[in-house]
Amino acid sequence: MSLTDRVHFRLMSLVHETLYGVFRDPYKSLHAAGLREGQRILEVGCGPGFFTVPAARVVGTNGSVCALDISPAAVNRVRQKLADAGVTNAEAVLGDAAETGLPGNRFDLVFLFGFHAPAGVKSEEIDRILRETHRMLKPEGILAVEGRIQPPPELFNRIAANGRITQYRRTTA
Repeated sequence: MSLTDRVHFRLMSLVHETLYGVFRDPYKSLHAAGLREGQRILEVGCGPGFFTVPAARVVGTNGSVCALDISPAAVNRVRQKLADAGVTNAEAVLGDAAETGLPGNRFDLVFLFGFHAPAGVKSEEIDRILRETHRMLKPEGILAVEGRIQPPPELFNRIAANGRITQYRRTTA
């Protein structure tokens, strides 16, 4: 990991682990996204894991959370948070969101919160991430997005918006 990547991760961690907690309730966002007891969830771009432990608590012992990030520092930090919290229904996975290697039709809900494409990432890369997300969702699965990402209509149909969180249902295409 380059010095730039390490500095970026430390700054992101500072914001997520201090300021976010003051101004943001992770449970409110997770409920707006549609997380419920018993679901299998994928968190794309988990960063330092602000939402990961709360998501695991929302889905409960009958559900599970897979927190995915491309940064080894993020994955290590989330693994430590899960261990410290005694969470056993979640895992942190190192991987590229555009080619996860995870099984298809596995998740009830995928969420992308605070997802910011790295500088220089083209819309084709975002499209690849959304196509991979579509592949991993169950046929009636939900994609919950915070922010301005708008999935292609051939992959997802908009079904609801709650504040900054928009839900999309996976199409059968």
